[in-house]
Amino acid sequence: MDARRRSSGFTLLEALVVLALVAVLAGMAAPAMGRLRQQQRMQAQAEALFSSLMLARSEALRQQQRVTVCARAPDDRCASAGPWTSGWMVFVDTDANGQRESQEQVLQKHEALPAGLTLEGNSLVSRYVSYGLEGRSQTISGAFQAGTLTLCQVDATQAWQLVINALGRPRLEKVASDVCN
Repeated sequence: MDARRRSSGFTLLEALVVLALVAVLAGMAAPAMGRLRQQQRMQAQAEALFSSLMLARSEALRQQQRVTVCARAPDDRCASAGPWTSGWMVFVDTDANGQRESQEQVLQKHEALPAGLTLEGNSLVSRYVSYGLEGRSQTISGAFQAGTLTLCQVDATQAWQLVINALGRPRLEKVASDVCN
């Protein structure tokens, strides 16, 4: 009877050893989980911008009006210069000037990016991406607009690029972080 009682549970020492092993394993997994969370947050922002560009393109086709996506300024107007880190908005650009006027309809707003993320476009897409009546990206002058928006994060090993071709079709791709400054 006494032998059965001894083998029915764990001793305090055994429970402490198991808890110590769990703590060590959790400590080893925490940095990897932090990196994974960081990568997921970055991918979510890249996909949000991709979604905004697709919305602008489809609305330009649907409404048969120019629709623009621009880097946001604090006063809910388009920023006069990049980067896009303070957020962006999609609006119907009735006067085709790449700037949101008070009477122009806002279709979507995106808040500023989380701390540590930067989003910059090359020369043709540094401030805005605009879609004409046929769903093609166009500059204010009417020339085709193609370019690359790059989303970077401090100390990340990878970055995201949103490449807009001459027809205005965006493409999202993961690249090495050496494309970041």
